[in-house]
Amino acid sequence: MINDIPTSSEFDSAAKAQFDFAWDIVISFLLTLEEAGRYSAIDKEDEDAFWETAKQRILTSLIIAQQGVELAIKGKLVSISPYLLIAGNPSDWPKDVDGTGVSFSDFRSVDAQDLIKIHNTTAASCLDHRFISLFENLRKLRNKAMHTVDKKLNVSAEEVVAMLLEVHAYLYPNDNWVSTRRRFLFESPSTHVFFDTSHVEGLVAREFLTVFNFLTPSQTSRFFKINKKQRLYICPECKYESDKYEMIEPRYAVLQPNEPDSTHLYCFVCDSLHPVTRDDCKSGECPGNVISDEYNSCCTCGEHQD
Repeated sequence: MINDIPTSSEFDSAAKAQFDFAWDIVISFLLTLEEAGRYSAIDKEDEDAFWETAKQRILTSLIIAQQGVELAIKGKLVSISPYLLIAGNPSDWPKDVDGTGVSFSDFRSVDAQDLIKIHNTTAASCLDHRFISLFENLRKLRNKAMHTVDKKLNVSAEEVVAMLLEVHAYLYPNDNWVSTRRRFLFESPSTHVFFDTSHVEGLVAREFLTVFNFLTPSQTSRFFKINKKQRLYICPECKYESDKYEMIEPRYAVLQPNEPDSTHLYCFVCDSLHPVTRDDCKSGECPGNVISDEYNSCCTCGEHQD
């Protein structure tokens, strides 16, 4: 008898935890560099030294991300049959020495290089070629990072972030990564000892503002359903929340629909529509005419409307 047979949801939870861990590593470097730049100018030599020091940790985040992808694919296989994950000849399987059964985890699992083939042979729909290419490239990079020391192997924090968004979008098309990241922050270990999550919404806003700013328009459209070429406005709710944490300008909201008389702003971080009034801003020379109904602030300059 085989005991402790895992479920697909358990694999999914483990996969997303790995994605979050990898994200946590790389986003911390991006935020640190950004924060340092606010206090003093950083020359190229110092920035290069910063990234050189962070190089090994970024490669570690890549390894963790690949483990997450493998767990996610295994979760898809388990939804078909958990026994698809068992590798080796039956003669090599662990023995039930005391009659209580054998734990599923005692069996040797199929190799990572075989996961795609097993999935596409047994699943109702195949993983597409673009994802397969991404998976193979990621697996090769992971193997280099784990098994050798290659001075030419260099992956940027931005590339890891984009890769995480890409694999998450492929593997969990019905999930929102912003919401997943927010949930992990709300349930982080520190919240169980400090009992304080008031900073979370502000931190989420800061992280995704940083990410939004370096992603290409095609990437923001794919990952966040936002046309980056549209006129961008400050999300009033994200600004309110981020002001509790750190003063930033979360300019990533767009009019929806994108029309001159539209009365709603959409924010992908809040995943909400915010009602606005089309009135001229009362602050100085600001040309804005999109005023938040909820916070009575201008969504162009961020100033409160007295």
